[in-house]
Amino acid sequence: MICHFYIKEKETQKQKQYYGKTDYAYINLFSDSRDWIVKGTPGHGIRPSPVPCLNCFEINEKFYRALKELSKKKNEKFELGVIFNKRMLKNYFGSNAVIDVELRTRWGPQPLPPLRQCHYFDYPERRKGVLDPFNYCDVVRVEIPMPKRFKIPMAAIPYQAIMGMLVKRGNSGVIRDLLESKRSCVDIFPLL
Repeated sequence: MICHFYIKEKETQKQKQYYGKTDYAYINLFSDSRDWIVKGTPGHGIRPSPVPCLNCFEINEKFYRALKELSKKKNEKFELGVIFNKRMLKNYFGSNAVIDVELRTRWGPQPLPPLRQCHYFDYPERRKGVLDPFNYCDVVRVEIPMPKRFKIPMAAIPYQAIMGMLVKRGNSGVIRDLLESKRSCVDIFPLL
C-alpha cells in the first residue's frame, strides 16, 4: 500500500484564479465517478525530472512513525491522504511506471543519471517544511503518462485500487457521506 497526500499550498494571487492541489481532492470526492483522477507533477528527484509523477509514501513502520509525529504536531496543511494498492497500480500503469525511489545522502563519484531518470532517486534531507516527518519514509513515484491529445499529465485510477483515506479528525463523517453517494466502499481513517 502507498499513500498520496493532498497538502494545502500557500495561496497566491495567481492560485485564487485556479484550483489548488487540495481542490482536486474535493473535486474527486464530489464527482460522480468512482475512479480517482490524479495529476502528475514534474520536478521530482535528485535533479528536477521532467517526468510527471504522483509522489507517494510506502505504508510501513517508517510511515506509521512519521504519521504519529505528524499527529503530535497537528499540522493543518495535511488535508487528505489517499491509500492506493501498489500492486494494482503496477498492473494498471505498468510495473516500470511504479518506482521504488532510492534515497541517497549524496551521489558519489559516478555521473548523475539522465534527467528523465532523476526521479528514481532522492535526497531526503532536501525535503523541508510540511513533509519533514516523512523525510526518511520509503518514497514511491507513479509515472503519470502524458496524453498525446491534451498534453496534461492526468489519469483516472480505477476505484478498485483505492483502499482507504486518511482524513482530518473532524471530517470523517462528511467524507464518508460523499463516498457513500459515489457507491465507494473505502475505509476512512481520521488520523490527520
